Amino acid sequence: MFTRTFPVTLLAAALCACGGPGDEQRTGPEKLVIGDSSAAAPAPASLYQMPTPNELFAIVRQMAGEGQKRMMNPTTSADRYATLGGRAFNFGVYCTDLIYASYFDLNVEVVRYYLTVKKLGDQLGLSAAFSEQDFVRLERNLSKGDSLEIISNEAYYKAYEKLQEEEMGPTLALVLAGGWVESLHLVMKQVDAFDPADPLVKRVAEQKFSLEHLIEMMDAYSTDPNVAPIRERMIALRDIYDRLQVQRTTHPGKSSSGRMVLGDDLNVQLTAERYAELQIAVEALRSDLVSPEGTVSAQPNL
Repeated sequence: MFTRTFPVTLLAAALCACGGPGDEQRTGPEKLVIGDSSAAAPAPASLYQMPTPNELFAIVRQMAGEGQKRMMNPTTSADRYATLGGRAFNFGVYCTDLIYASYFDLNVEVVRYYLTVKKLGDQLGLSAAFSEQDFVRLERNLSKGDSLEIISNEAYYKAYEKLQEEEMGPTLALVLAGGWVESLHLVMKQVDAFDPADPLVKRVAEQKFSLEHLIEMMDAYSTDPNVAPIRERMIALRDIYDRLQVQRTTHPGKSSSGRMVLGDDLNVQLTAERYAELQIAVEALRSDLVSPEGTVSAQPNL
């Protein structure tokens, strides 16, 4: 069940983990608040919140799920994204794949996807987010699954932080869109048959709210030539979600200051028909946007 409190504070999707260069300890899922500086324009004053890939993948692992590298975007495609839009969207895709690989201890893929994320990051002006020291640390911890997850999370966090510091709003919006689409793709691929009680299906339903927040963020850059076409595709996904019923129940709680805050518990009623429609739309969007620009689709990882 998704809980929304009012007034709604919106945050940006990102991954945040901590850990030093020595032995790492797995931390629980966290959210990174990415706001807009007062000088940024035309970014909205609101902040945005979306679940991190960690939170989604954790349920897969709890249900004895396994990581499948064939579901990830092949790293061989990375050199064939020539436009800013293609590079930014797929940077978000590859970052999510990196987290996915580290979460399921696909060690060889962790190194491969880290180098791919670094390559695209360099092209986007994010070279400072990926140091040689970070890569050495990654190699040293290849036998420690928990450590890989933390190091991958930190790389993702640094990239988002850099995007915000440089006020690269349109690029950040595209990166977040890529991460959202890839996360949903990877989770839906783990669903063998539709069951409204399936925790994974429930998580897919909950993404209605994160998608709304993401589109609201993209609205600030609706005239950007790179953001506009992807925003329209995301709106089409939202239209599917908007045809779902949402049950709302009052949920009282306390704020960090101890004051009572009246909130709502929102339960999205996802049907088999709408789930199938959503899955087809997500896969079509992903297929179009991860395909190497100007070429045929790359072969999946073996």
